[in-house]
Amino acid sequence: MSKADTQTKEELEKIEQESVRQKLPEQGQVFSISKKYSKLNNLPDPTNPPIGYEPNKGYDNVFPFVKLPFLHPADEEDNISFGFGDAGYLDEKNKKHPLNAVYFGDNLQILRSLPSNSIDLIYIDPPFFSGRVYNQVWGDNNEVRTFNDIWDGGMPTYLIWLNARLWEMKRVLKNTGSIYVHLDWHASHYVKTEMDKIFGYDNFRNEIIYHYQQGTKPQNDFGRKHDIIFRYTKTNEFIFNQLRLPTTDPKRYKFTDKSGQKYVFGGSGMKTKYYAEDARPCDDVWSWLDKSDPNRIMQVNQSGHERLGYPTQKPEALLERIIKASSDKGDVVADFFMGGGGTLAVAQKLGRRFVGSDISRVATSVTLDRLVRDGENMTGEKASTNKSKEGRQAMLISGIKVPDIKVYYHGVYPVEKFEKLPQEDFENFILTSFSASKNTADDSITGFKNQFNPTLVGPVSKKDELSTEQVKNFVQSVIKNHIQQNQRYVLTILAWRFQPEVKKYTRQLQKSFFKKLKDKGVVLEIELVPIRNHKFRERITSTTLTDEDKEKLLQFVESPIITDIICKKKKGLTYKFEAIAKSINVDGYLINCQWDFNFADNNFSEPEYSLNREKRKGGGFEAVLTAEKTFEKKGTYEIACKVQDNFGGETTKVIEVKIK
Repeated sequence: MSKADTQTKEELEKIEQESVRQKLPEQGQVFSISKKYSKLNNLPDPTNPPIGYEPNKGYDNVFPFVKLPFLHPADEEDNISFGFGDAGYLDEKNKKHPLNAVYFGDNLQILRSLPSNSIDLIYIDPPFFSGRVYNQVWGDNNEVRTFNDIWDGGMPTYLIWLNARLWEMKRVLKNTGSIYVHLDWHASHYVKTEMDKIFGYDNFRNEIIYHYQQGTKPQNDFGRKHDIIFRYTKTNEFIFNQLRLPTTDPKRYKFTDKSGQKYVFGGSGMKTKYYAEDARPCDDVWSWLDKSDPNRIMQVNQSGHERLGYPTQKPEALLERIIKASSDKGDVVADFFMGGGGTLAVAQKLGRRFVGSDISRVATSVTLDRLVRDGENMTGEKASTNKSKEGRQAMLISGIKVPDIKVYYHGVYPVEKFEKLPQEDFENFILTSFSASKNTADDSITGFKNQFNPTLVGPVSKKDELSTEQVKNFVQSVIKNHIQQNQRYVLTILAWRFQPEVKKYTRQLQKSFFKKLKDKGVVLEIELVPIRNHKFRERITSTTLTDEDKEKLLQFVESPIITDIICKKKKGLTYKFEAIAKSINVDGYLINCQWDFNFADNNFSEPEYSLNREKRKGGGFEAVLTAEKTFEKKGTYEIACKVQDNFGGETTKVIEVKIK
């Protein structure tokens, strides 16, 4: 994690102010009421703000700001390179927030950390208000609890939850930007009313009908076979590329006239010529039945190459149409409910830069695998985490240079990811989380939460112990340089764990040395706060939040354990594999298992093995730890297994197997 990746307390406060100061748009003459009807009291009242909003507070009253930093580890799997360098930054001036980034965490808190006016296009496919079980797509605790919360409160709670995120999306969207929101019939009409208030009625551009093949077949109703996609812009000046749909299959344009225009004859015995330039403009009904459109959007096939195996997956053709229409090459495309990463994958193929986030660790892992797999296909090269290969020039099959991909964590932090951080970066991370400022004048004191609350941060690694000598130097420096008469000071020490010797030493200070200072008018207290303890969460989050809410917003999680991978030959070149694995988080269990049977460069490249799980009683999923594979030929293979648990922990184990 470089210094540029960690925001300061002051930077986060600036973003908070920009969020709450956003102005609601004027609704204009659209909702004006003449005197003749002014006495009617059952008309819609557009003067009411969007549900959940409070003037000068935005949505802070419902979802308080939590100023947490991003964690970008030095681990290989979190830094993927194709040899063409970085994609740039959302904040180019200060080199903050790298692009082509995948974020694991709560999208509201991630959005509240991103700079204003920085994204060209947003597409989101949020959970539909269609039922608690249906929306458990991945089974992570945070996903399940989030949707349970909004479902328990009914439609108003759902709208408040979505509005808070739309509010931040409007802030991060550029003035020339667009947002597409994908919904179904359950809540689309309610959401449009709210979006009219947030983005402005005059900034509504389209209600797109996405008509698909499969759907319900009720006996007493018409079958439901379409979704709604709302398109809004931030202002009246926006990017829009008119898409034209060929009137016939582009591959049939075999002839070229004297002017260079391609054409095809109209049919057998006909002299009419159909030119490629005669393509019709794309309208707002995107139907798979439109056979005049050779690029019509088909659902993801059960056995198609795109299929990842989760129920809400959208076809790449749908996302391609949106991205081509409302962005140009090099623009920034974002999806804050990224799921299996379809939006990001299409953006990458079309030469756009991207930002994506999801609250599910499984979704994040599946997305990263997909992006790496596509990047390798585009460049003709294996992705690499080996820095010595960064300067190589890959053979560009697609003609697009694929920038590096980076993974960030926000709010849910795997403990082992801190191991490779420099001590200074770890201290900055902990201080920002603790709403404290860095002390640059004295190495003995890491920082100050305020002038009466000096802070010491322990070692970055859990394996290293905080020494009594460090504590002694800390206390002496505070007494020598910072105390005043008749004041009370709380000396806070933050560390992963505390050895008995340190605890004993601090008790002695309280009983003897600090007692003598109290007689002289100086009150000193010392407290030991374990980073993974509830005491740490209490200090950094709003007192208006419940303990459960605090736990959702800040978690330090352990990785699962894979003790062994058992391989058994079944018949011929068919083998059965089983992972012996478990979660070590309290109340943890494994929710997914991924396999790769020809593992190379730390990349999982077999999408058919991305989601190995079964439904649990009571909701959610449980990992299936077995898999079968029929190899094409004999040889030695690296077999990789990756598992995720319900808390967001993840681990990978690789073995070498000889296939005979």
